[in-house]
Amino acid sequence: MENLIQKFNFLKSRKYKKSNHPGVEVFYDRQTFLKINKKTKITLTPGNVLFILKKAIGLKEGALQLLEEVELHNETNHNMYCVLTDCLFSEECTENKIFIKTGHNEEALI
Repeated sequence: MENLIQKFNFLKSRKYKKSNHPGVEVFYDRQTFLKINKKTKITLTPGNVLFILKKAIGLKEGALQLLEEVELHNETNHNMYCVLTDCLFSEECTENKIFIKTGHNEEALI
């Protein structure tokens, strides 16, 4: 658990800047870091997304491999912090959607 707290604090401490996408802030380094505000969505191209967020039952970490362009929804009541690998922002509309949801049980994560 300590390692997850350290990862969360590392992601939270980046110096994020506003992006062209409402509710999404970005920090560029060797990788792209995102801060997705609660109740916000962003469309991403194929690639990998590591995310950490605070939930009622503690911190949760997840990894997504995006095989197609997808609209990622943060439906939680907290900011979600992400690390993108080989992903870009997309302006295209897509029917592919992934919802990260709030809840008190494990099934509520995605």
